[in-house]
Amino acid sequence: MATILNRYSNIMAMNVGGMIELAEDPMKMANHLAHHMEDDIARTRREGYALIEDIEKLEDDRSVPNAEALLVAKKAELMKLHEIHEKLQEQLRQITILTAAMYELHRAKKS
Repeated sequence: MATILNRYSNIMAMNVGGMIELAEDPMKMANHLAHHMEDDIARTRREGYALIEDIEKLEDDRSVPNAEALLVAKKAELMKLHEIHEKLQEQLRQITILTAAMYELHRAKKS
């Protein structure tokens, strides 16, 4: 989870469009970013499923010491992970749109 939270802070500070515009090979940069975003999305999904599993176990077995506090913490973590997941998906959509625009521009220049 720590790596995802670190990634989240980077994402919040990232201007995907600006990064791609400044790249030496924008299409290559966009594809590289898209690949990393897809990996991060898959990772957040896996971590989310694991958190949901933990939450369900805690809800079923309240005999665990501090079960209520753990539930609150796990649910907060899940909410944060969901926010990260949504941001990653939005940035992947932006990259996809930029890639399509660059492809069209490149194709138009060839014509």
